[in-house]
Amino acid sequence: MNTSKVRYLIRFDDICPTMNWGIWDQIEAILRKNGIKPILAVVPDNQDAKLIVDAPRDDFWDRVRQWQEWGWTIGLHGYQHKYVTRESGIVGIKNDSEFAGLPENEQEEKLKKAVDIFQRQGIVPEIWIAPSHSFDSITVSLLHSFAINIISDGLAFSPFHKNGAVWVPVQLWRFRRIPLPRGVWTVCHHCNSWLESNLAAFRRDVDNRKESFDALQDVLDGSSPRCRNLSDVFLGTCILAVQQLKRIARSSSGK
Repeated sequence: MNTSKVRYLIRFDDICPTMNWGIWDQIEAILRKNGIKPILAVVPDNQDAKLIVDAPRDDFWDRVRQWQEWGWTIGLHGYQHKYVTRESGIVGIKNDSEFAGLPENEQEEKLKKAVDIFQRQGIVPEIWIAPSHSFDSITVSLLHSFAINIISDGLAFSPFHKNGAVWVPVQLWRFRRIPLPRGVWTVCHHCNSWLESNLAAFRRDVDNRKESFDALQDVLDGSSPRCRNLSDVFLGTCILAVQQLKRIARSSSGK
């Protein structure tokens, strides 16, 4: 990994049998054409009605196994994608959680059921991806017992170590035209609500950055163990402030 330049990881959330397959099939073609190996946040047992976009695909788990064979990173995206608390957790981006604030036994039961589903399907969960970026220190401590030691979350310029895990930061929810400081930037997409215009924008974004994409393993192989520093804290403060302003604007507009 070239740490002297801006490097991008692409992450897609809410991957499940009832996702927006019409859009996804086109996204998949773009990724394969450009040799991009994304991080895919797969919901083990979706119970969130908002993620029901298309009819369920009978070959869903076949597809997930194929993605993993291609070298794409399969992440454990919670358990059922059902928010049960108003906790923002460690990262503090959103006040909805499937895990944060729950006692250890409840969190452990959810994680066990989620991992069991993956294992029955022959899928190895390579990374933790919490719905709404919300989880707590109990979640992190439990992940170790399920052999998950990488977390796709946190606000920093590049991967860092915390609580015995490697955190690969997530800082963007769309590509930015403004120049970014050097570092590893994860762009987190939610494609279930995409229209053809979003797909066209994604295609342009990929075309404009063809030489800047990395796979997760490349990032991890090229990074050295480090702790989050003051620059990371400043970046995180700025991102959280922007997210808070967006929430206020949405609340004021009634959306």
